[in-house]
Amino acid sequence: MSNRKIMTLGSVLMGGILIFSLYGIGNTIASGDIDREWEGRGSDINKSLTVNNAVYIEECGSCHMAYPARMLPPESWRKIMNGLEDHFDENAELDNETKNIIEKYLTGSSKYSNGKYRKMFRNLGGQSPLRITELPYFRHEHDEIPSRFFKDNDKLNSLSQCDACHRNAEKGWFDEDDVFIPGVGRWDD
Repeated sequence: MSNRKIMTLGSVLMGGILIFSLYGIGNTIASGDIDREWEGRGSDINKSLTVNNAVYIEECGSCHMAYPARMLPPESWRKIMNGLEDHFDENAELDNETKNIIEKYLTGSSKYSNGKYRKMFRNLGGQSPLRITELPYFRHEHDEIPSRFFKDNDKLNSLSQCDACHRNAEKGWFDEDDVFIPGVGRWDD
């Protein structure tokens, strides 16, 4: 084979690889999955979504998952923290110092929502929901899951138990490709 043919063949192959690579990058950016791509690499973005307040983890995480602050807007966290005497039908009152530490952490951290978490606050219309499951974005992301998978499932009572299905939820990772519904198995929509 002549050098000219080898050079032509090499150029065609390299061009094909380049086009394929650019197509993949373009699709990733267009789909909004760029955050997921970076988070999967253990970047600073993923670290910033991890719950890192020991008081919050100890106090709130002792009863339920310590949800990442960026999953609700600051006003929602304020409402929750100011209603702890009736916290979803439970008394979760705290002393003022502990309450203030947790509220400052939650409202301060949720202010800086970026990437896919910012999407969660779209379409709120000025509302401050008390439950993550009330967010329009959350409902959209979970609308294909049959209710029998969680309502009639003794291993999962509601969609509020994020860490039951999202095995890396405590790391701020809620990737739909990593969902395993207890009693059902891997979920793939």
